Amino acid sequence: MKRALNLIMLLILSTVFTTVFAQGGHGGNYNPDSLEVVTVNGSAIVDTTNGMQSMYYLDVNNDGIPEYSLNFGPWWYEPDSSTATRPNNGDLITITGGLADSTMMNNYAMIIVYEINGEFWRDPYDPFWNHMGYSHGGNHMMDSCYVSGFGYMHGTPQTISFSGLAIVDTTFMMEHYYVDEDSDGVPDYFLNFGPPWYEPVSGATRPENGDQVNIVGGLLNNGNYPMVIVYEINGLLWRDSISIGHQFGGGWMHRNMSTPEQFHTPFDDMDQVTMQPGWWSGGGGHHGGMYDSLFCQMLEVYPEDIITLGSENAFAGYEFDFFSPGMMGGGMNNGMDCGGHMNFSSAAEFQFHYTDGQLLNANIIESTIKIKYWESDTNQWTEVQGAAVNTVDNTITFNQSQVANFFILTGDSPTSVLSESNTVPNQFDLKQNYPNPFNPSTIIGFSLPQKAVVKLTVFNVLGKKVAELANGNYEAGNYLIKFDAQGLSSGVYFYQLKTDNFYKVKKMQLIR
Repeated sequence: MKRALNLIMLLILSTVFTTVFAQGGHGGNYNPDSLEVVTVNGSAIVDTTNGMQSMYYLDVNNDGIPEYSLNFGPWWYEPDSSTATRPNNGDLITITGGLADSTMMNNYAMIIVYEINGEFWRDPYDPFWNHMGYSHGGNHMMDSCYVSGFGYMHGTPQTISFSGLAIVDTTFMMEHYYVDEDSDGVPDYFLNFGPPWYEPVSGATRPENGDQVNIVGGLLNNGNYPMVIVYEINGLLWRDSISIGHQFGGGWMHRNMSTPEQFHTPFDDMDQVTMQPGWWSGGGGHHGGMYDSLFCQMLEVYPEDIITLGSENAFAGYEFDFFSPGMMGGGMNNGMDCGGHMNFSSAAEFQFHYTDGQLLNANIIESTIKIKYWESDTNQWTEVQGAAVNTVDNTITFNQSQVANFFILTGDSPTSVLSESNTVPNQFDLKQNYPNPFNPSTIIGFSLPQKAVVKLTVFNVLGKKVAELANGNYEAGNYLIKFDAQGLSSGVYFYQLKTDNFYKVKKMQLIR
């Protein structure tokens, strides 16, 4: 199954500006990877004694006593792609949602609602930063397929500035940010800060719930609330509006173009694809020759949005869509079904960019990064051969004439086991690798007396990083990690362990 991530629980005061906006202001920043998806039936119990923030429960066995509390999100929340509503007291309802492994609501297990009576309510993985077009090709994660591409029919952002109080809804996988301009407790704008891993070079940060903020951004009238693509927050640059471009992650490629055309995702210029002259094949179906012109759009999505992800240990996901001149957006194109691909007569040049934060959050060993695409003909993920990973620039590049609908970046998590003693060590330590010398693999051990962010890195004698074996949060314990030196030449190498409180380097030798 998908990687297990920690479930973060936060208890907060019940005020108008609550961080969680769950029932009566209780709840947490829930990670859906750690929630069991359940479907339950029963009678709704609605407690209206808290005014506008009603409390919802579910009575499964019809004895008048609830078995679950239902988290519908903020009292003002409404789904953007269905007509579903909150239940009335006594209604017979069917709920599908994420079961929180806690009893935070008056000793009742909490279900974070995804569907009610078969209708969409909330998508915890929603790639909201891509919602910049009028149409979308899919609804949400509960459907058979989700596509974020919206093509070339979209609004032009109108630059505006305003002030207000930040509202943060943390009941999604990734926080949703709003601004209450008139202090009535209801959002007036939805703030698009880009994907959660995006960080500006200015040092600006996303606001905390209840913060006073001054926003400059691009206004788009999409969804339940007007969306503002944030350009500045509190006088600090967040996003250069020019780099987004008027095409939002895409552009046109023409049959007779004489120069390459490059497109990049809206929030990262280093995620890019370059289409070469000669792409037109004169064919049809899955080929690039059905139309003289195509609109190419490249978007970054959360991996769990990709319905075919399966058990892949993905830490980044990408979607490519092509639209014919007559299409308004909101779906796949020229025979390119959801999860399909298109073949061109010239190879496209791909570059995907990842961040250290993405590696850290997914606990990925950087030296094991691979890129895969969904091959709809065989219904499986296929690794791209010959891709070059640059661990300095955090990029992976390759050329390929087949452009798939979905690509993912995957990698291995550290292989770690507790020592036989199963005891917590009393000090930090980095062990000598064994065997040493080695060919082609060896085991490196280290000890942590307390939970720590660990970085275990291998360098050659010139000081160049050749592998990153660990980069993430580790509980206290004794760990063993395998280092595979396949592809490296014989010689002396150094491995370095760094935490906030410890630093140590040791030497090892590879003999071919």
